Amino acid sequence: MLALLKDKNFSLLFAGNFVSRIGSTFYNFAVGWFILTLTASPLMMGLYIALGGIVELIASPLAGVFIDRLNKVRILYVTDFIRGLTVLIGGALIFSLQSDGQLILLLYGVTVILALNNALFFPANSTLIPEIVADQQLTQANAFFSLINSFQTIIGILLAGLLYGLLGIELIFIINGISFILSAISEMFIRTHYEKPASTQKPSFRHDFKEGVRYIRDKTGLLPFVTAVLFLNFAFAPFFANALPYLYNLALNQEALQLAFANIIFSSGMVVGGLLVGALGVKITVANSMKRGLVLTIFMGFWLSVIMILAVNARFSYMAFSVIFLPSLFILAISNMFVNIPFGTGLARAIQPEVRGRVFAIVNTLTAGLIPVSYLLAGLVLEYSTLSVLLIAICLFSLVPLLTILHHRKVNLLLNSL
Repeated sequence: MLALLKDKNFSLLFAGNFVSRIGSTFYNFAVGWFILTLTASPLMMGLYIALGGIVELIASPLAGVFIDRLNKVRILYVTDFIRGLTVLIGGALIFSLQSDGQLILLLYGVTVILALNNALFFPANSTLIPEIVADQQLTQANAFFSLINSFQTIIGILLAGLLYGLLGIELIFIINGISFILSAISEMFIRTHYEKPASTQKPSFRHDFKEGVRYIRDKTGLLPFVTAVLFLNFAFAPFFANALPYLYNLALNQEALQLAFANIIFSSGMVVGGLLVGALGVKITVANSMKRGLVLTIFMGFWLSVIMILAVNARFSYMAFSVIFLPSLFILAISNMFVNIPFGTGLARAIQPEVRGRVFAIVNTLTAGLIPVSYLLAGLVLEYSTLSVLLIAICLFSLVPLLTILHHRKVNLLLNSL
């Protein structure tokens, strides 16, 4: 996989992603913990996470059309510059705010602007990778990015856990803003072949969007497969965004560093999983990897939920909980990589290049469609019920994608063709 870095375009894309994702991880962890600590309300934190997701969800299908029409490299560095300046200005404004309410409103405003730019950045980034690497290197390239993303998460969360209490939320904004600016500078030097569509041949925006939707509908097995991934994301997204922060902050009364350590363990498992998938490369098939990885992922989700419920009900000490919980989280991360990496590789191969941007954006929207709702519902459950109820719901909903991917005929036809 390291041979990929010899390609100038790939290494520049990697460098830009590496810096900005460390800053984003650092920022997202700190802001989520800050809101939960400031308000002691799982619902307020859920609203914050859901708001960004809803905005990105609405904007993504429309953004996909622009991605197919515009220079993808330019999209990357322009959106990174906008994100960097937004966060830097937000950090400067915090110094002048007078109340907690004003601070919460600022955080909500910044996340809206970030989400609008994320809707352009992430599909453009995903669709650029197949354009700068050969098809036989695609699995390794996706595995490489997943692997590096895990390292970035480890570094970002470790910094957040260690420095959250020392720096304050203002400096965290500034660090993240600088990381976006550095990322944009790196991406400006990427060179790919781009031909601006002739104005006389350019179809309407509506036509492009409908063509992307039609492609997903007509591609055998793609729509039910995307629906299965939608329910998988709906089930598991609150586990990390809502349940774990609530468990460590309000249920177990631990410091931010303890949650950071749990996230680092999970990211370390993703590193191992990414290495395994990258090393196996073309030796594994999309269908077998996703099915086996999903079965283990669902099983580990059930097991972790049981451990968390026992811990909340004081069935064993925090030390005993950590000894059991953290290795299990590590295994969950490994199994997750055998689902996520083949999924991205399979989509890139299945979708024609000329429609890849809009289809990726629509697929991202569909697969993430219920995530903001799940964040909000999880916040409501934790606000007015218990963590145990939320975990039981997560386990039940996770059965939907498992049964679909294992037994749906058209989904299996799609997976076996990739």
